[in-house]
Amino acid sequence: MIDRRAELGLWVGRLETILISLGVLREDGELAIQVGSQFPKDVEDALDGFIENPIELMGLLKICRDARDGRPLSPAVLMAAHLMTREVLQALQDSELAGTSDTRA
Repeated sequence: MIDRRAELGLWVGRLETILISLGVLREDGELAIQVGSQFPKDVEDALDGFIENPIELMGLLKICRDARDGRPLSPAVLMAAHLMTREVLQALQDSELAGTSDTRA
């Protein structure tokens, strides 16, 4: 059986690392000042259809952090966060890889 809580704990660290490198989050895990209510264009393009704005992203991160820290979450919230985080992480990783290959060309 999949331990969704454990996976979320691992994924949130990777997600935060990517978001920090993209300038969306500060090192302390809060939104970067310049982000405001809109993502940078490359992040907006990568997350199109998954997350509409930085506030929604912060909500997802909060749920992931709660899961990692062992706070109570309903099974439905845990399942939805697991699915959404996997999709967001994949979209950002795909975008990151595309950006990396563009700079090598």
